[in-house]
Amino acid sequence: MDEKIVFHDLRMIAKAENKFHTLDIAVESGFAGFDVVIDIEAEDFEVIKNDKYRAALLQAALHRPFQLQETSLNEKEQRYYLDKILHADESEVATFLTKLNQGKAHGAISNMLRITSDRDMGKLYDGDWFYQQS
Repeated sequence: MDEKIVFHDLRMIAKAENKFHTLDIAVESGFAGFDVVIDIEAEDFEVIKNDKYRAALLQAALHRPFQLQETSLNEKEQRYYLDKILHADESEVATFLTKLNQGKAHGAISNMLRITSDRDMGKLYDGDWFYQQS
């Protein structure tokens, strides 16, 4: 069955069409805007469909490396991000995102979640990615 999930606040679309699954992420880099389309598995699609916060984590983590050609992710790296963020337990996801956010991303991941998900950037930067919002 074909299905399309539009995340307007994340500027991301997940699609299931003819047994193929894709994730389309709108990326902004300076004055340029473009879409990155990633092939995903059915299991990835189900998590993205059913767990909006993990979808937001994935969008934030993928946005930054695709902003520049020299930092974009190859298929193997994309798969690693998908497996970690969508399928690993919360502590493993938190460790992965904290290392990225405090390293190469320079706070861009936590800032993206502040913008798209109204999350506390300080808590995220400190590694508390799954804190309960009041």
